[in-house]
Amino acid sequence: MRISYISTYPPALCGIATYTHYLTKSLLKIDREIKIFVIAERGASEIKTERLEVKVCFEREKDYVGKITPVLKDTLPEVVHIQHEFAIFNPDQRFLNLLQEIRKRAKVVVTLHTVHTNATSDWEGMSMSMEEYNRKIGKLTHTIVVHQDSMKKSLSSQGIPENLIHVIPHGTEILKKVDKKEARKRLNLPGDGKIILSFGFFSKYKNRDLVIEALPYVLDRVQNAYLLFSGYPRKEAEKEVDACVKKAEKLGVKDRMILMKRFVPDEEIHLVFGASDVVVFPYFQKYFSASGSLHLAIGAFKIPVVSNIPKFEEVPQNISEELTFEPKNPSDLARILVKVLKDENFRKAAVEKVKNYALETSWDEVAKKHLQLYRAL
Repeated sequence: MRISYISTYPPALCGIATYTHYLTKSLLKIDREIKIFVIAERGASEIKTERLEVKVCFEREKDYVGKITPVLKDTLPEVVHIQHEFAIFNPDQRFLNLLQEIRKRAKVVVTLHTVHTNATSDWEGMSMSMEEYNRKIGKLTHTIVVHQDSMKKSLSSQGIPENLIHVIPHGTEILKKVDKKEARKRLNLPGDGKIILSFGFFSKYKNRDLVIEALPYVLDRVQNAYLLFSGYPRKEAEKEVDACVKKAEKLGVKDRMILMKRFVPDEEIHLVFGASDVVVFPYFQKYFSASGSLHLAIGAFKIPVVSNIPKFEEVPQNISEELTFEPKNPSDLARILVKVLKDENFRKAAVEKVKNYALETSWDEVAKKHLQLYRAL
């Protein structure tokens, strides 16, 4: 089988790039008969091996249809799978034109990593409503893949047939084990105490200041706690970083907040998670999506504490409802963090469930689900 992905790809600093890399790696491992072509946005590195070829050819700001179509003609795929994110493929006519061109040559699969409704969309200048746009995507594809049940329900309520939508969970990379003290030493982190990790890019939706507001409550019960922010602050998010620093100063906890202001390369991710005791995801967003950072925490067998929004519905469904807190409620978050850090019986039970879910959603298992879908098409 010949499969083409249209996506960002490493070394581009993009979660979709990492997702596609992990998926292709597992597909090539579990099926020796397939050949994969990645039609990548600029920022990727070109690769050419016997079974994997990465061709860098398009830019999101330009008319990418004319760049992608000739590559499809050359590679002759049976299935073309687009890893869709609105920041890459803006909701305009170009993407719909691309789908029309692909349908002339192959089966079309689109993974919607984010699902918007009319109520959650903030895109300006659209010629149609977001839900009409989603319906047009549905009519031009053979299958839509989403990561959560809530995403499927949302698309179905917008008029896309349920049998067109397949739920395949986000994959989990099982990270290398590392001694906690060794990890902290290599990252120049405090050797003693409890580290609460907040991982990933800074953005206004990630609500990181809430963790700072919760920190004084936590320190009342866990005096040796630290808060580690690990993630590259893009230029547009510098205000969020500055606001976090000012809030920590105001609350008197700046000495307990550690900012790792750089992109964490793949070879260090296991160290960042290995150094931590719990990972917190305080995001607040109304649209539907899944979280790659959450699955990194799960792959490190770390307990995730998450806001009670659809993005993190996997946690209460598969690990524990007690790990969710109400968005915008720092005392609720603090209560759960203290429970995770101090209640050893609860902690052991939660870690066991995290391990089980990590294996259930490993990239090899997720790749198998993709292969079944491609073969059915």
